[in-house]
Amino acid sequence: MTPAQISAFVKVINLVIDGSGYVVYAFRRAKRVSLCLPTIYKRGKKMANYELPNDWVLTVPIQTKDAAGDVVPAPAGDTFSVSVSDPASLKGVVGVDENGKPVATFNALVRLASNITVTLSDSAGLAVDTHVFDIVEDTEPTQDFLDFADATHTTQAVPT
Repeated sequence: MTPAQISAFVKVINLVIDGSGYVVYAFRRAKRVSLCLPTIYKRGKKMANYELPNDWVLTVPIQTKDAAGDVVPAPAGDTFSVSVSDPASLKGVVGVDENGKPVATFNALVRLASNITVTLSDSAGLAVDTHVFDIVEDTEPTQDFLDFADATHTTQAVPT
């Protein structure tokens, strides 16, 4: 048998005797869904809430993980959904990226908001993933400019 045939056979056997308590799975089973948000640190401390600048559209990969926290394939036919505690402030939708992988996309609907709970769930009943978002002003510079009003000058020798 080829590796692909063995893999297909093991999957069928696992489905047939799933829940009997006697099966040793050749593949680790997905136990929970996960939004792959980056961990944000400020002044060396991990931020409890994810700060979403109000002029960003954030697209986040969705993964399924096993009991050890390792990424594993989602159950066959699994679909994902996202719910937002304040849909008037934050929009969250599930879609797919250019490679067909599931993603969640978020964008602010207001200038400022805090403590918005986002919950990712799926149709297979895996453990949900919950995050808290804050919508904040984007304070990153958007352009460089010369500030002539506050410029200073000194004299120099005339160039030759």
